Amino acid sequence: MSEGRWSYHLLRPRADDASERDRLAKAYACWQETWSAMLRDLDGEELRFADDFSRQDEIGALFRGDECAGVSAYRYVDLSLPWHRRDSYFAAWPAPLLEQVAVVSPRVCIGSNLAVAPEWRGAIRPMRVSEMLLGLAVRRWQESESQVMVGTMRNDRRMNDISYRMGALPLRTNVMHHHVAVDLVLFTRNTVEDVALPPVRWVRPGTPIEEGAHEERIGKLRRTAR
Repeated sequence: MSEGRWSYHLLRPRADDASERDRLAKAYACWQETWSAMLRDLDGEELRFADDFSRQDEIGALFRGDECAGVSAYRYVDLSLPWHRRDSYFAAWPAPLLEQVAVVSPRVCIGSNLAVAPEWRGAIRPMRVSEMLLGLAVRRWQESESQVMVGTMRNDRRMNDISYRMGALPLRTNVMHHHVAVDLVLFTRNTVEDVALPPVRWVRPGTPIEEGAHEERIGKLRRTAR
């Protein structure tokens, strides 16, 4: 594992930006390896397509030096539109539940596809990579115009417990999805909790990536109320 500094890159898989291509390729390789193994393990199927990566509005890729430790994805949808409510992401979400979310706010951030590279799993100080990725995802969502973020959290990996520590609300628990139990959760701006995170340098599209650029010693996620 790399001994460099942590950096969090917001990448756009549908944009043709040469400056992002190398990082995006490493993020894709991490996603592809992880989700291929997961589908074989859970469903006995092969990962045939890259749509769940390529169609995202953003990929949040966590790097240590030049090594991609993990990724998550962001899509922004409008649940007042029927074709957004029938997005394949919501396969485990009952239609009445989506209608309830739309009442809270139709403009929704979908946080999904969280994946940790095999060599970065387990107890890594000061915080597990999976927990760092979810904390960073909450921070990124707070910066967006979406008032809520939804997530489908695997219970056997304790991602549901991590999300609740960060202020997520349980909408449905122990729903079977890909043959494992998941919780369907909702983050709202007035329930999200402060979470201490290690120092991470944020690198955003169209900004310099020289050493030291966009250093953010995150400390705690700020509550945001709109």
